[in-house]
Amino acid sequence: MIIKHREKPIKIEGYEALLRRMSLQHPMRNTISDVLKGAQAGIGGEERLDEMLEFFDPPYPHLFIHDLSLPEKIQIDTLLITQSFLMILEVKNMSGKLRLTTNPSGLHQTLANGQEKTYKSPVVQAETAKIKMEKVLKRFSYPLKIETAIVLAYPSQTMEGVPPGVNVWKADEVMVQLHRFQSTEPLITLEQMNAIGQLLLSMHQPYQPFPLAPKFNIAFHEIESGVFCEQCRVKKMNKINRRWHCKTCNFFSGNAHLMALDEWFMIYKSTITAKECMNFLGLRDSDTARRILKNVDLEESGSRCFRTYQPKENLKRQ
Repeated sequence: MIIKHREKPIKIEGYEALLRRMSLQHPMRNTISDVLKGAQAGIGGEERLDEMLEFFDPPYPHLFIHDLSLPEKIQIDTLLITQSFLMILEVKNMSGKLRLTTNPSGLHQTLANGQEKTYKSPVVQAETAKIKMEKVLKRFSYPLKIETAIVLAYPSQTMEGVPPGVNVWKADEVMVQLHRFQSTEPLITLEQMNAIGQLLLSMHQPYQPFPLAPKFNIAFHEIESGVFCEQCRVKKMNKINRRWHCKTCNFFSGNAHLMALDEWFMIYKSTITAKECMNFLGLRDSDTARRILKNVDLEESGSRCFRTYQPKENLKRQ
């Protein structure tokens, strides 16, 4: 039973917006493009695992939580909860040759063109999540063992240098492997298993990657302002009375500024003032900007001259 489904990472939308507003010659463009590709590959691998688990029907009660993010920076791709054990699944979807190393730990990727890249070890990531999850279970006196496994999304992927005792599975064999972890003796009741699931859901804190520009040391003036056409996504739109107009494709919109404001919060800052809104959207005066901000469902703070606006919750667009 799935008690939390996987959601499309909002960071992908943020990276796309950042690239759209960056110069083609910007020195950080290739870096951000690589990060975007990695995020897209990551969600692709996780969706592949979800497909493989769609018909998972083991002989024991179980719960699945996807994309679990807990305090102390615990991030888990997929968590299986049973009456006997918890299983942390760390999914990898990477091309080329993959090689694990220890002392120091790392995951090394060699691409077809010979380029090499190094990442954090998924073994260390999974073990770190395990240690932190053990503290959570101990705090609430649940005597469950925690297992971990690295899941390779596609059959063609291989990983060398896997240490003894580390589980590395292909996505299409996960169901078979999980069946082998069945314990004949439940350690907790069904009610306790469900309680663990609800406890972890209550502790879940949606990952908030924004704003992006400060994380990449990108200055405000390096990002293009304006309301981009939501039809052709190429040119900026002009405000004509209460509508936005794109001269390139002749598209009209009454709310094109909403996407631009979303991109402000994803890229620049977690707050915005009327003056910042006026400059960013390319408006003629701050009163128009203030009216636009008041018509958007934002949280206000401060007096009129120093008033700021921010999303009421973590920015999230489906």
